[in-house]
Amino acid sequence: MGLLTKKILEYQQKKLVQAENLLKSHISKKEQLKEIGSDKEIANQDKMIKIWNKNIEKIKQEINKLQIKG
Repeated sequence: MGLLTKKILEYQQKKLVQAENLLKSHISKKEQLKEIGSDKEIANQDKMIKIWNKNIEKIKQEINKLQIKG
C-alpha cells in the first residue's frame, strides 16, 4: 500500500468515526424529542439519521475500495 493510499485510508477511517458519532447524536436527540419535541423536529431528526446512514455506507465502501486496491 502506497503512502498516499495509506493516508487516504486513515482519513476515511477518521471520517467514519466522526460520521458514526454524528449519527449517534441524532439518534439520541430524536429519543429526547419523542418526550417533549414537536413532530416537525422529530421528522427532521429522522431525515438527518437517514442522511448519516447513507454517508456512513459511502465511507465504508470507500474504505473497502482502498483496502482492496492497497
